[in-house]
Amino acid sequence: MKKRLIIIVLALLLVGGISLAYFSGSIFSSGSSSTGEGTLVNINNSTFIVEGTLEFNDTDIYPGHTNVARVRVTATGDNELIPYNLIWEGTNTLNTPLNYTVYKTSTNIDVTATCEKTRETVNGAIRYLENCSISNIDSLGTSVASGTINTGDTNITLVKDEFITALSSGETVYYYVVLEYPNLDENQNSDIGGTFTGEVTVEMSNTKPDIQIIASYIEQEDGSYLESEDIPQSGYELNSEKSVCSNGATVRWDYHNKELITSNLTKSGTSCYLYFDIICGSACQSILANKTIQERTDFGVSLTENTDGIIYQALDGNSTSYYFAGNTTENWLQFAGFYWRIIRINGDGTVRIIYNGTSTSTTGTGTQLSSASSFNSSPYNNMYVGYMYTSGEVHGLGTNSTIKGRVDEWYQDNIANNTDYTNKISTTTGFCGDRTSTTTNEGAPNDTGGTGRTETYYGARYRLYINKTPTYDCPDESDIYTVAGSGIGNEALTYPVGLITADEVAYAGGVWDTSNSSYYLYTNQNYWIMSPSTYNGSYTHVFIVRSNGYLSNERVSNTWGVRPVINLSADVVLSGAGTASDPFQVIN
Repeated sequence: MKKRLIIIVLALLLVGGISLAYFSGSIFSSGSSSTGEGTLVNINNSTFIVEGTLEFNDTDIYPGHTNVARVRVTATGDNELIPYNLIWEGTNTLNTPLNYTVYKTSTNIDVTATCEKTRETVNGAIRYLENCSISNIDSLGTSVASGTINTGDTNITLVKDEFITALSSGETVYYYVVLEYPNLDENQNSDIGGTFTGEVTVEMSNTKPDIQIIASYIEQEDGSYLESEDIPQSGYELNSEKSVCSNGATVRWDYHNKELITSNLTKSGTSCYLYFDIICGSACQSILANKTIQERTDFGVSLTENTDGIIYQALDGNSTSYYFAGNTTENWLQFAGFYWRIIRINGDGTVRIIYNGTSTSTTGTGTQLSSASSFNSSPYNNMYVGYMYTSGEVHGLGTNSTIKGRVDEWYQDNIANNTDYTNKISTTTGFCGDRTSTTTNEGAPNDTGGTGRTETYYGARYRLYINKTPTYDCPDESDIYTVAGSGIGNEALTYPVGLITADEVAYAGGVWDTSNSSYYLYTNQNYWIMSPSTYNGSYTHVFIVRSNGYLSNERVSNTWGVRPVINLSADVVLSGAGTASDPFQVIN
């Protein structure tokens, strides 16, 4: 906010040999904002509003008079770090220099100057002066700047090279300017008729943040930290709580742009000590190596572009999942005599993979089990949306679905009897067959419907058909299919194998009713997904990936392809580059 300070000399008192000026002061403010006060300034596409109150407590001032002005600076923008200077602009014809001291706080503090006028006789001369005190000044901490405004000055930088993060919701700091008309113990009569007029505002600074990383500490397998000259590019996350920066700054690491993002940065010359924690095991480290980590936000548009060199992240419970999407060629894995595509690194560090047959062909029936299957034998009841089901229960587990029987049979024939394989498969990670339900066509699940022939719509349909917002969280733990002893989920599975979910397909680049032949889950075949969709009053439907690549649903009695999904343990060791010619392989 622009603040105008005007001091006008009105009278001259001559007493004895020493003469001192006697002043009457008045304050004017200019500018506008939503409250009728404040100055708008645009810096780097961010908007600053500078506002506050600047006034004398007594309109008659003597030498020694002190005033405290509060200036509030609010910056609004797109989370951009903005350097700026706090400046005074105006005219000054007073010969007596005005002293100023500036303090800065993040909160509003009640600070008041109180002055008492006195007169004293020195060598027979009468002097008029003021003795002033400032309440709460200790709460302001250490001053950030001080100086003088001299006669003839028209522009003064009160505080240089400040920084503020212009947030979308607005970021505010407060400056307290202590302004003094000093008692010089000399004749100050030359100030009579002089004027001091000024405005306080902000201007852009060209100073860079100048962040110095003193040391980086990398977590080891035993939990200790080892000092490193380098910042790890993958497999680790910055521990923001343990990392420490000077000047009250806080930091996070942007893996997409490979740079340190600093918040609350207020001064250049900030130094930081950074701590990085392991985010996953050996397999995760291999998969994330040399990958740029990004986030996706628009799941209503098919992801078709080549995404080699990129892996995406999303929340998975209280942890982070890293997933492949789009037309990637770097998620191939060979295990148990078959080729697989890596779907994602789960939040617990295990690796979820989907069957692709005995070759690296990306299309055709060879990408799925040799015989197709229905999801369930009957489409005439809500219970048949379940990978396991019980009549009259929304989340029943009493009977295996037709497709579960087909998946279990394949697992038993190809993996279950070989400990070299089973020892490398996680038995603690589950598969989500979300059956949260509602009877409202476009409403969020509210646990209505879901049994018998009641028209019902399930959670994945609402997320992906209505809202286009996939999730890795499974809303009801009874729908997390796990084996006995896993410690989570329903523990109802015979073997630790399942199917891909509709949400995982959406993260990978699939969209409801939108063709996409350019992402890695496209096979030019129809194949089943584990996620329930609807019971429309006549037929039960479960999600599928259709032959043209889009998310859809089909009656559970139809016959489509089957692609088993398993989770490799977090501690398996991988070799290879993840390409079709050099796929990841489990070597330990």
